[in-house]
Amino acid sequence: MIKKTDYLIIGNSAAGLSAAESIRKIDRKRRIDIFSSESYFNYSKPLITYYLSGRLDIGRLYFKDKGFYSNNNIDLNLNSEVVNVDSKEKSVVTVDGTEVKFNKLLIAGGGKPIIPAIKIKIEESAGKEGINEEILTEKTLKKEDKRLKNQAVFSGDLMDNPEKVLRQICGVFSLTTLDDAAALKRYVENNRIDSASILGGGLIGLKTAEALLELGIKVNIIEIADRILSVSFDNTASEIITKKIEETGSRVFTRSTIDEIYIKKRKITSFKLRSGKKIPCSLLIIAIGVNPNTEMLKDTGIKLENGIIVGKDLKTSEDDIYAAGDVVLSYDILTDKLKNIAIWPLAVKQGNIAGINMSGGKASYSGGLFMNSIEILNIPVISIGLSSLEGNLSGDIKIYKDYNHDKNQYRKVIIRNDRIIGAILTGNIERAGIYAGLITNRIDVSDIKENIVKEDFGIIQLPADYRKHLVVGDGIEV
Repeated sequence: MIKKTDYLIIGNSAAGLSAAESIRKIDRKRRIDIFSSESYFNYSKPLITYYLSGRLDIGRLYFKDKGFYSNNNIDLNLNSEVVNVDSKEKSVVTVDGTEVKFNKLLIAGGGKPIIPAIKIKIEESAGKEGINEEILTEKTLKKEDKRLKNQAVFSGDLMDNPEKVLRQICGVFSLTTLDDAAALKRYVENNRIDSASILGGGLIGLKTAEALLELGIKVNIIEIADRILSVSFDNTASEIITKKIEETGSRVFTRSTIDEIYIKKRKITSFKLRSGKKIPCSLLIIAIGVNPNTEMLKDTGIKLENGIIVGKDLKTSEDDIYAAGDVVLSYDILTDKLKNIAIWPLAVKQGNIAGINMSGGKASYSGGLFMNSIEILNIPVISIGLSSLEGNLSGDIKIYKDYNHDKNQYRKVIIRNDRIIGAILTGNIERAGIYAGLITNRIDVSDIKENIVKEDFGIIQLPADYRKHLVVGDGIEV
């Protein structure tokens, strides 16, 4: 079956819907088709851990109502993953074999979870002899299938597709989609889970930990770096969060990873750390990060590195094909390099610009910067820009800090050549917008830097020429 559309959008989230809105403002008539691998009409991915914890019900995750699609004459194709793109023929193929021709294409399919290749061992009670451990191979799989009365347990190439294997072990989850959150929520509700383990101490892992702790489930966090949140936060901020987590009776293992997983009757029973320590486990969440979802582009000629390379117009190296959101490498205003900055506000901004350009308008993406935030155990933390890399920076670097231990309030600002390039706030993040505005607009702070982390620092201390041009919604609220 062959279909045709004018505008084809891969991805039904922030970038894709922002692009569709922009297209419709310019082109009211031509056809728009959105293709999604999921079954939901849309939802906010940053909020799925709040659904897991019960803080939000599913209805509050949606950021566009169902009428958005019909009101804008958009055809939404759910459960229709695009598995191949042909840039020369200007067509895509979906998972069910449907071919769709397009005039303009936007790739905005987000990221896919990174699933490591972990050795899996089958445990079987062996009477007085104790535990018989078998490494998972094709041969032992057949034996396991027989033990489970020929119930299919694993499928696919075990060496090449660890994700497929791990997803078929009861008690092992990733958490990047609403389906993931719903499956994990059901598992927790239907099983007596006192503790869970999380592989990965980054933002996804910590947001997962926050949700589980709210459910009364203690956590073990396993992080290969020397601290949790190592990419975005410095030692002090990480220590504040680590201490708070450990106060719940939970544990944080750094400089560590999982080398082996043990299963029995298709369920995880324990795992072994690289140190050799074996930890009982009935629930494991793998949260070591995501990669841009670009598998369908392998034979297209579209330039790829760790993401899709785009210009300021968000166009790829191929004519009439654009990309936006977590799949792209776009301009980082602080490093003057292309980076994968996977945050929601930039996805919306990029989608808007791509949509304008796809439909005959003209817009340019000026770039963005990293900004990550999380709240765990009532401590909000946020990092902005180059917040934890001061040891690797050139230029005249000055670092200003203020730390109130009793309140867990920590402020750190990194200044290079009299301009802020990074900031970290914990406990009280009310000034985050001010710092973000100063970074984005590259404001000279030489006259105010001595006060930059003081508790009373605010808009009134900003340079007068900059202060009078502040606009609500442009990084600072006044």
